[in-house]
Amino acid sequence: MSQPESLIVVIDSTGSSLGNLGQAVRTVGPGLGLAVAARSRDDLFDRAAIERAAALVATAHAVIILPHGGTESIPGFETIIAAAAGRLVHVQPAPASPEGMAIAKDHSSDFGSPAYRRRTAYLAQGGPENLANLLRFVRGDEDAPPPAPVPIDGVYHPAYAGPSDPDSYLAWARGRFADGETRPVIGLWFYRPHWLSGDLETYDALIAEIEGQGGLALALFHVRAGGATQGGLSVPDLVARWFAGRIGALLSPLSFSLAQLGADTARVLGDLDVPVLQLILTANPRAEWEDSLQAVTPLDVSANVAQPEFDGCLIGSVVATREHAEPDRSTGTRLIRRRPVEERCRHAVSLALNWARLRSVPPPERKVAILFHHYPPRNDCLGSAVGLDSFESVRAILDRLAAEGYRLDHSYPDGESLAHDLLSRLTNDRRYLPPAQMSQKAAARINRDTAIRWDGERNDTLRAEIAAKWGEPPGRTFVHDGEILVGGLINGNVFIGMQPPRARMDDGDDAVAQPDGKAVHDPFLPATHHYLAYYRWLRDGFGAQAVFHIGTHGTLEWMPGKSVGLSDWCHPDAAIRDLPNLYPYNVGIIGEGTQAKRRSYACILDHMIPAQTSADLSEPLARVETQIETAYFTAQEDPAKLPLVFDRLWEAIEAAHLDRDMGLTRADFDHDAAEALGRLHGYLSEIEVTAINDGLHVFGRPPEGDRLVSTLVHLTRLPNGAGGSLWEAIAAAAGLDLLELTDDPGGALPGGGTKGQAIARMIDSAEAALAALDAAGWSDAALDDAVAERFNGSARVARALRFVRDDVRPRVLATTDELEFAARGLAGRFVPPGPGGAPTRGAIDVLPTGRNFYSLDPLKIPSAEAWVSGQAMGDALVERYRADHGRWPEQIGMVLWSSPTMRTRGDDVAQILYLIGARPVWEAGSGRVSGVEPIPLEERRFPRFDVTVRASGLFRDTFPNVMELIDTATRMIAALAEPPTLNMLARNVAIETAELRAAGLGEDEIARRAAFRVFSDRPGCYGAGVNALLRDGGWETAADLGEIYLHWGGHAYGAGTYGEESRESFRRRMGALDLTVKNSDTREHDIFVSDDYNAYHGGMNAAVRAAGGGTVASYTGDSNDPRRPRVRSTAEEGRFIFRTRVLNPKWIEGMMRHGYKGAGDLAKLVEYCFQWDATSNILDDWQYAEMARTYAFDPKMRDFFARHNPHALHTIAERLLEAIRRGLWAEPGADRDRLETLFLDAEGLIEDTMSSPGESR
Repeated sequence: MSQPESLIVVIDSTGSSLGNLGQAVRTVGPGLGLAVAARSRDDLFDRAAIERAAALVATAHAVIILPHGGTESIPGFETIIAAAAGRLVHVQPAPASPEGMAIAKDHSSDFGSPAYRRRTAYLAQGGPENLANLLRFVRGDEDAPPPAPVPIDGVYHPAYAGPSDPDSYLAWARGRFADGETRPVIGLWFYRPHWLSGDLETYDALIAEIEGQGGLALALFHVRAGGATQGGLSVPDLVARWFAGRIGALLSPLSFSLAQLGADTARVLGDLDVPVLQLILTANPRAEWEDSLQAVTPLDVSANVAQPEFDGCLIGSVVATREHAEPDRSTGTRLIRRRPVEERCRHAVSLALNWARLRSVPPPERKVAILFHHYPPRNDCLGSAVGLDSFESVRAILDRLAAEGYRLDHSYPDGESLAHDLLSRLTNDRRYLPPAQMSQKAAARINRDTAIRWDGERNDTLRAEIAAKWGEPPGRTFVHDGEILVGGLINGNVFIGMQPPRARMDDGDDAVAQPDGKAVHDPFLPATHHYLAYYRWLRDGFGAQAVFHIGTHGTLEWMPGKSVGLSDWCHPDAAIRDLPNLYPYNVGIIGEGTQAKRRSYACILDHMIPAQTSADLSEPLARVETQIETAYFTAQEDPAKLPLVFDRLWEAIEAAHLDRDMGLTRADFDHDAAEALGRLHGYLSEIEVTAINDGLHVFGRPPEGDRLVSTLVHLTRLPNGAGGSLWEAIAAAAGLDLLELTDDPGGALPGGGTKGQAIARMIDSAEAALAALDAAGWSDAALDDAVAERFNGSARVARALRFVRDDVRPRVLATTDELEFAARGLAGRFVPPGPGGAPTRGAIDVLPTGRNFYSLDPLKIPSAEAWVSGQAMGDALVERYRADHGRWPEQIGMVLWSSPTMRTRGDDVAQILYLIGARPVWEAGSGRVSGVEPIPLEERRFPRFDVTVRASGLFRDTFPNVMELIDTATRMIAALAEPPTLNMLARNVAIETAELRAAGLGEDEIARRAAFRVFSDRPGCYGAGVNALLRDGGWETAADLGEIYLHWGGHAYGAGTYGEESRESFRRRMGALDLTVKNSDTREHDIFVSDDYNAYHGGMNAAVRAAGGGTVASYTGDSNDPRRPRVRSTAEEGRFIFRTRVLNPKWIEGMMRHGYKGAGDLAKLVEYCFQWDATSNILDDWQYAEMARTYAFDPKMRDFFARHNPHALHTIAERLLEAIRRGLWAEPGADRDRLETLFLDAEGLIEDTMSSPGESR
C-alpha cells in the first residue's frame, strides 16, 4: 500500500470491528487524505508478520489497539508498542476489567485526556458511523460529530423491526405461529460486536432452527461487562428484564465465565433457573474442525468450555467456525466471519428444546431411563460405580421420583431387591444363556427394519465404520431372530437398564473377520449396532425424555470421536443424540466427569465420597503392636529378658508377614533395637491412622452417628482455609507439632510413648469430642466445656471446632441436596455449579455435593502452589531412587492423568518441569502460564533428568496446552549447551539425533523425533489397552502386556505435533527408563480402586521389559498431605493397601453392609491385585494365600457371597486360579484344590440361577 499523507493503524485482536472500519474508511478516507491499515491477531501469525506490522506502525500517524483480554491477545504486543514510540497510541480499555484498564493506562500516549475519552466513546459505541467520525477526529477534525449512541443491548430477529421490549417482541413472535402460545421459548444471547458487524449468520441459523423445531426464539445482543456504564443493562438486569420467567432454556455462545464479573453476575444463571447450553464458536475453520480429532484450539478449551463450566453451563458442540473472507481492500486485513455448522445448530437446538420441555411436562407424564454401568460385563459387576452403592442410590432416586408424582408400577424395599430383579432379566453377561433365552428375558426387541432405518439416519462415515467391523444392521451382538435385544426392565414410566457393553476387542463371534485377526490392537473400535440402537430405543422406543447414568463411570464418553466439540460422526454423539443426560458422579474424580460433560453433554450431579474412618490395626498387626509395647516396657524394667521378647515379637512379625513390608530381619533387633522398633512402630502407626472408606456412599444420604463423627474428623485433618486443621489444633493444645509427629511416627516422645501413638490419641480425642458435641446439640456452652475439659482451653481448638460446627458439618449434612438437584434437573431446572476435588485434602469447599462440578482453567496449569509441591515431589522421588540404587536416575517415565492435575492444580506437571530443569513463567495478575524458562544449573541440587510422559487420552483432551508446554520445555532444555553429566536430556537427544541421522531421515524430522517425550493414545481414542487384554485373558507373558501398551501409547504430542504415530520412539524411550512413577494425591482412591492404575502404570512397567529394559524401579508418589510428599516403591504401596484395606476386617465389613454391590467391589479388588502382579510382579505368595483365606475360604464370607452375589465368589476363585495357572502364585499347596472345588460349586449355583426365566413387569 502506498503511504499517503497520514496513516492510522488499527489492531483489533478479534477483528470484530474491522468490517465496520472498512465501511468507515470507504466513507471518509479519500476525502481526508487518510489511509487506514488494519490487522487482527490472525494477521500476526508469525514473527515475520509481526515485524511487518511493527514496520507499518513505525510510519503511522496514530495507532489504535483493541485487545481482547490481556496483552497476549495481540501477538507481538510489546514489539508493536515499541515501534509506536513517539506516535499517538490509543489502547482501548476493556469494560469493567481492571487488567484491561491497566493495559490501556500503561500503553496509551494520552490516557485520561479529553481526546482519549472521546476516542474511547467512539470505539465503545461502535458501528460504521462512529468509526468514520473516529477517523475524522484522529485525523485532526475537531468538528467531527461526537459519538452517536448505538444500542448497547436489545432483541434480535432477522424479521423483527418492532420495539425492543419483551412483551412487544414475544407478542409478535407468538403471532407468527398457530401454536405460538404453547411453544417453549428458547433464549439466545450473543455479543454486541457480532450484531454491530453484521456477523449474524450463525444466530440466524439458530433462530431458524428453534422456530423450525417448534420453539420460539428470544435472542439478545449485549456487552459482556459494563453494560450499565455504557447506557445499557447490566447482565443481571438484562436477564431479569428479558429472560426471567419467559424462557425454558438458554443457548449461550459467550466466552469465559460470568463469575469473573462479580457476585451479582455469578448468581444470574442460578436465579434464572433454566438449563444453559454452552455453544462453541471455535477459532478453527470448518475444514480443520471437521478433519481434526482435537477439533478446537487450546484457547477454545479454556475460554469456550472450561470457563463457562464455572457458571454451570452444559457443554454443547461447535455451532460455528471461524472463516476468512476476502481481504478488505480498504484496510488490508483479512475479514473474519463465523459460519454456522448447520447440523450442529440443529442438534444444539433439539437438545435445548428437550431440556425445556422437561419443565412443561407434568411428572406423571415424564418418562425417564436409568442406566447402571456394567463393566466388566459380568454379573458380579452390574452397577459399577466408584465409591457408590448404585442400587441403593437408584432406590432412593425412585422413591424421590414417586414422591414427585412420577408413575411407577412398583417400589423396592431396598437396593438389593432391585439388583436381583435386574439380574433375573437380560443383562450384558452372555456367558450362560443361549440366544433364545436371552430374548425371553429381554425388556424389548428392536426389529430388523427399525434397526436398518435408524442406521440409515446416521452419519455416512460412521455407518461405514460400523459396517466394516460389525456387518450390516442388526449385526450379531445381542441379536436373536433378526431382533436386537434390550436388557433391563420397565417400571411404569421409568426404564431401568444397564449401559450396553462395548464390544470385546477380540470378539470373533460378533465381529466381521479382520485381516490380522487381532482387533485387540485397534484402539479405534467402533460402537456395535446394539450399542447405538439401545440408546436410540431409549428415546424413540421407550420414549424417555431424560436419562440418568449412575455412578463413576461408564463407556459412552470414552467412545471414539473428537476431544470436545463433537460432530455427528463421533460415537458418543451418535448414541446420546439430544437426550438430556443427568450423571451422578464422584466429587473427587473431576477429570473423568469433565469428559462426560464435554463428550456426552452431561449435567453432573456430584456425590459425596463414602464415610471416612481410620483403618486401625487388624488382629495380626495388633498382636505385633502388643509385642512392641512389651519390648518398650521390658527395655525399661527388665532388659535381660529382651531377647525372649524379641523372639516373640519376631514370631508375630512373621505371622503377619511384616518382615517383607519392612525389610527387617530378626538380627536387626539385636543390632539396633531402638531403630528397628521405631521403624516398625512408625509403620503400624501410619497404617492405624490412615483414612479408609467406611462402606459406600448412598446418593442423597449423609453419614450418621459414628460414621458422621469419623468423617468430620478426617475432613479436618488438613487445613481448610480460615478453618485451619482440627488435628493440628489438638496437637498444639498438647504442646506438639503435628507435622513433626507425622514425619517420624515411630519416634519417641519425651514423656514416653511414640509420636504415632500421639497421633492416634489425637484422633480418638477428636472423635470423642465431636461425638459429645453431637449428643449435646453443638451448643456454644457444650463446645466451650469440651475445649476446657479436653483441650486445656485452647482457643485454636475452639476455633477449629466452631469451624466444624458452622461450616463442615452443615456441608456434609447437605448431602441431601444430591436428590434435590437430581429432581430439579429432571424438571428442566438449573443445577448449580461447584468445584470438584478431594474433600479430605483440605478442599471442604467442594461440599455440599449435588452440584454440576467444574474443574479449572487449563491455561493456569501449573499454579504457583503446585510448583512448590511439584518441586518437593521431585526431590522425594530422585532421593528415594538414589537411596535404593546409589546413583541418580537418568531417564524417568511418568504417568500423567487429568483428575489429579485438576485436584492439585498441576502438581505432577510441575514435578515434570522441575525434573528436567525448567520452571513455569506466569503472567502477572491472571495467573496464566505464559511459558517456561530453564532453571540455572547452579540453582539445582542434581542434574537435569530425561523425563518421558505417558499422558492419558483424557489428559490430552483436557490439557492440550500443557502437552505443548511440556514439549516446549523439553526442547528448550535439550537445546542447552551443558555438560552431558549435568543435562541428561540434552545428552540423550544428541545421541538419538545421531542415530536418526545415520538412518537417513531429514533434519526437520530428526529434530522433532529425537525430542519426543510426550506420548498418549491415538487421537480420538482412550486407554492403555492393558486392562482389556488382562480381562479377556488374551496374553501369555508380561511382554504381551507391554507390547499392547507400546502399541496404544505410541503417539507423540507437542507444539505442532498432535498424535503423530511414533511407536519406535516410544519403544526407545520405554526401553531406556530407570524408573517409572505415578503419583497419588489422595487416600480417597488408591492403586487397587480401578484397573486404570495398573493399565497405565503397571503397563508402563511391562512395556519397559518388552522394550528390552529389564525390570524397572517402580514408584508411587503420595502427596495426600501436599506439605509432606513421600515415595514408596509400587510393591510397598501395594503391601500398605493390603494392610489398610485388602485384609482389613474393618474395611471389609463396611463393604459387606452393601450386599450385592459390596460383594462385586470385593471381587474387583481381588482382580485388580492380580492384574498388578501380572504387569509388575508386586505380590508375594502370602498375599494370594491371605486373599484366598479372607475372601474364598472364610465361611462367613462364603455365606455372604452366596446370599448376595455368587457371581463375585466365582470371579474371586477364577482369578486366584488364574494366578496359580500363570505361575504368579508359585506355591499354592492345597489351596489350589480348595479353589477349584469352590469355583465349580459357584459356577453350578450361577447356572441354576441363570437358567430360570425372567419376568417382564
